[in-house]
Amino acid sequence: MFRSSDPAETEAYLSRQYAEVTVHASPDARTEVVRHTADRFSVEDLRIGCEMSFTADPLNAVCVVVLHAGTIAVRESGLPDEVFGPGEVFLHTAGHRSYTGAISGARYTAALLHPDLLDDTLQACDKTVRRPVLFTDRRPATAGAGRQLAATVAFLRDSVLAPPPRPRPPIIDTTCGQLLAAAVLAAFPYTTPGARPAAAPGDATLQRAIAFIEANAHLDITLADIAASIPVSPRAVQYAFARHAGTTPLAYLRGVRLARVHEELASAMPGQSTVTETAARWGFAHPGRFAAAYRDAYGTSPSRTLAARPGRTTPTGPAATVPAPAAGARDGSGAAGGAAGAGSAGDAGGAGSAGRWPGRPPVTHVVRERCLVVTLWSPPDPDRRNGLVQHVQSLLEEHRPDCVVVELPPAAATASAVATVLTLHRHCATRQIPLTVAAGQSETRRLIKAVQPAVPVLAEVAEALAEARGAARG
Repeated sequence: MFRSSDPAETEAYLSRQYAEVTVHASPDARTEVVRHTADRFSVEDLRIGCEMSFTADPLNAVCVVVLHAGTIAVRESGLPDEVFGPGEVFLHTAGHRSYTGAISGARYTAALLHPDLLDDTLQACDKTVRRPVLFTDRRPATAGAGRQLAATVAFLRDSVLAPPPRPRPPIIDTTCGQLLAAAVLAAFPYTTPGARPAAAPGDATLQRAIAFIEANAHLDITLADIAASIPVSPRAVQYAFARHAGTTPLAYLRGVRLARVHEELASAMPGQSTVTETAARWGFAHPGRFAAAYRDAYGTSPSRTLAARPGRTTPTGPAATVPAPAAGARDGSGAAGGAAGAGSAGDAGGAGSAGRWPGRPPVTHVVRERCLVVTLWSPPDPDRRNGLVQHVQSLLEEHRPDCVVVELPPAAATASAVATVLTLHRHCATRQIPLTVAAGQSETRRLIKAVQPAVPVLAEVAEALAEARGAARG
């Protein structure tokens, strides 16, 4: 166990044990490290009460983190740059590459595994698999897999590796190591040398599922029906929507049906139909819940939409509640494209918003002299991050800006928002569009610079605009 309130002592200890560490600030310098070791793996509890950055040589260990408090930013070639917040489970390092990052007031549990433990566990199931295991993402494939891994780590720490009254039999360490390795392999996407690409659920699965939903939304279809139409497993469909559209298949189906109701109500002649009949025809059996969902989506009641004669301007609201899927899938779905483009601003400079969030949208935008300024008003939920990124991508297609500025007000300056910024930076870089960030909080600026030094980060929007325009001209 290590415990200290001295920043210099903490810096020296962590540098010896893990990586070269530099402490930048110490509002609460108390640092604690409790290590539980076994054969070929360990579980460690750490509390880092300061802000610091690190530069690490290959660790020769795969490190998985369950973050309880604070933020951790990590950058490693071959894996996405990410910033993580409380409650997230992630791959801190794959073990065979150098990596850098930053830690701010974090409390977390880390599980470290020797790479051979992963390889041996995988080959025990499939003798044809070649070494080594190569992870392709820092985040678990599903939220359930992440929770299962976190529970496994907690079980090993509390029930197996806690100091026993007598030494553990070797078979306990061996079996528990295999359990931990299996949980890691089940949680994170990976490949192996020479492996054939798996038919992983992705854009193709999403496109086919969306096409089926669009064509059959008037029928009583289920998740099993959607999966059978592709064909893939129901879980693969759920994964594709969660990964690439930030929603679920049935939520998407409800959104399509709600949009169809809106279209019929907006085009119906007075006396031709009723709200209750139209809603029931599209599967909304409960009038009260339907009316609430409709108001959240369109900012008005369905009866007011029906009362407006065709040709008149209906109350403003999003074109659909359907979350925007990945760019490759958006072309195959008119409803998704409508949602992504709702409320957009022109070059004159009006404000726009992503139409698929009820209440106050977490993102608005304005175009100033061919520079797209996007403001994140609240931290994006990790499960909705992909949908938000796709919305901003649709703005890039619509406005074709010379540069982009992302503003992070204090309420939105969280790890999830920083991770969204880094994802947007990668998309802009592929389009050769300069992106800068305006973040009032110094901690946010430090985190972004630590994980991605190429992103200019300034305190004010005006400064970020000037920087972005200069980069666009240069």
